[in-house]
Amino acid sequence: MVPLPMAISLAFALFVVSSAMDMSIIGYDATHMTTTDASASSWRTDNELNGMYESWLVKHGKSYNALGEKEKRFEIFKDNLRYIEEHNSGNHSYKLGLNKFADLTNEEYRSGFAGAIPKRKFNNVRSNRYSPRHGDALPDFVDWRSKGAVAAVKTQGSCGASWAFSAIGAVEGINQIVTGELITLSEQQLVDCDTSNYGCDGGFITDAFDFIIKNGGIDTDKDYPYTGKDEKCDTSKKNRNVVSIDSYEYLLEESESALQKAVANQPISAGIDINSRDFMLYDSGIFSGLCGNLLLIFCFRGS
Repeated sequence: MVPLPMAISLAFALFVVSSAMDMSIIGYDATHMTTTDASASSWRTDNELNGMYESWLVKHGKSYNALGEKEKRFEIFKDNLRYIEEHNSGNHSYKLGLNKFADLTNEEYRSGFAGAIPKRKFNNVRSNRYSPRHGDALPDFVDWRSKGAVAAVKTQGSCGASWAFSAIGAVEGINQIVTGELITLSEQQLVDCDTSNYGCDGGFITDAFDFIIKNGGIDTDKDYPYTGKDEKCDTSKKNRNVVSIDSYEYLLEESESALQKAVANQPISAGIDINSRDFMLYDSGIFSGLCGNLLLIFCFRGS
């Protein structure tokens, strides 16, 4: 593909993923069970629980090879199911469900999927371009998916590359707004080639933007596909710059109005704390649960 000459400015609100631990469940053992938990028959029958578990295993293609692992996962599954049903019986804006993480403790989920942030680094690229001004008429709702600026949902798997997915999503969005064409781009190129970040061990969105700027652009995910693990940088594809940007900026901290104004103009990049048990088991609705100790700006809650 021929590189697209363009000067694109990205605006994003950065929320650093916190390593704060949600104490709702740290690991699974017998001490986590309540008196009520000790007797499944007071809640659901053994046959019903076994049937739900077997159906869940089939749906998510799960199998376990280690001796006793299936039984261990079943106990965790039951604990999560009880938590889900207790939550869903309350008056909340979102529902929990038996998603693919339902056989994991929250500690396992955090260590395997949340991604690590090995350093804290912020630059000084602040902007008041989206500061609220008198007379601003801001929409209450903007769906950039319906405008063709958001690609289909991508899955990072067990690689802690959320920083790369967030950065790429913002670049894809602003490129579509400028050119009218939605081109899906390569997270794997960032994982492999952006040495300022740490690949599957975590990273920063700003460093990803810096890499794209210094590299002169980024390749497509079709040409440089995602593998979900750290690979050697493919230098031949590294220089196939299909989409480029020339700048980015932070929104002003602690201003929901500035965020609202920015989102009215373009998709933005944001990081949130996904460590909580509610987020792990999220199924539907507008998430308004525990956001953890976010280190910058404010707690963002989205659907």
